[in-house]
Amino acid sequence: MTTLTTETIDPQRFKAATVLEFVEQALLKSGVNKSVAKLTAKGLWQATIRGVDSHGIRLLPHYLNSVKGGRINSNPKFRFEKTTASTGRLDADHGFGHAAGITAMHHAMGLAQTSGTGQVAVFNSNHCGSMAYFALEACTRDMIGNAYTHATPSMQSTGATSKFFGTNPICMAAPMASEGPFCYDGATTQVSINKIRMHGDSDKDIPLGWGADESGNETTIPSEVAQLLPIGGYKGFGLAMMVDIFSSMLTGAPSGDQVSKMFKDPLSEKRHLGQFYSATRIDAFEEPERFKTRLQDTAERIRSQARLEPEVAVQIPGDPEKAHQADREMNGIPINDTVLEQFETIAQELKIQSLAV
Repeated sequence: MTTLTTETIDPQRFKAATVLEFVEQALLKSGVNKSVAKLTAKGLWQATIRGVDSHGIRLLPHYLNSVKGGRINSNPKFRFEKTTASTGRLDADHGFGHAAGITAMHHAMGLAQTSGTGQVAVFNSNHCGSMAYFALEACTRDMIGNAYTHATPSMQSTGATSKFFGTNPICMAAPMASEGPFCYDGATTQVSINKIRMHGDSDKDIPLGWGADESGNETTIPSEVAQLLPIGGYKGFGLAMMVDIFSSMLTGAPSGDQVSKMFKDPLSEKRHLGQFYSATRIDAFEEPERFKTRLQDTAERIRSQARLEPEVAVQIPGDPEKAHQADREMNGIPINDTVLEQFETIAQELKIQSLAV
């Protein structure tokens, strides 16, 4: 049995490093390639520590079942093909989308190092979690990162009673002078389907504007949600189509309503997802320190604006995630009873140390 340090800090909170180790050990014990397990565990953990729980460690049981069912290849052979001086394609070999995405971003960063910018299209991939994981990686080398993926059809089309595109998130990250990078990571729907499920797990209604039922009518009951509503009406729908062009048309992957379903399709079937990643060297346009200082100044000017509500801070994209990360690094990662029970089952089945000790 693998030994883990499992110090609980607060009730239902666990040390961040312990949670990361648990996820990695669960993947390894499930037969996942070591490098893939490490990159995937970090991606799940990073989403959770930044407060993006819908795309974090709570998905571990689903991923392990996907490995067991044959959907996810536990030992993929990623194959990269350079197509021009600044572009390439990565065959993910049906492995974890997290590992494929970081691998693709590293290739994009390498291309950018010599060409100023690098763009990599990924195909034969799987669900890749939070897109911030990939865009933030580019910032480690003073680059701007962008990341796109299509997803299970879930968004109600403008003027229609049914769905066509998925949440199709857009992510962009850029380094700042005196804090972590700016990072906008947002679905083109109001929320993700996983966030709807989290409300259902907690027996909470959802706000109006999040989802609609089978007939296209808005609902506040999580179990009735059959489709998600786009941000900004037709504008969110248009952004989702833009992401589909990058993720589907440039990769040869299925498009729109042909994209496979994450939870409803058999776990024995491959997903054939596509993603698109890019990295841009700041120094190809501007001196990096000047860029980072100006972006820092812009952020601080925004935050210093007069508040509409005195108790609600003016924030830039990524501020809530930075606050979550600071809290969870210091006080531990909160894990609800439902997820904790699932982790206990995983620990018993794989013979690894439980978090709940």
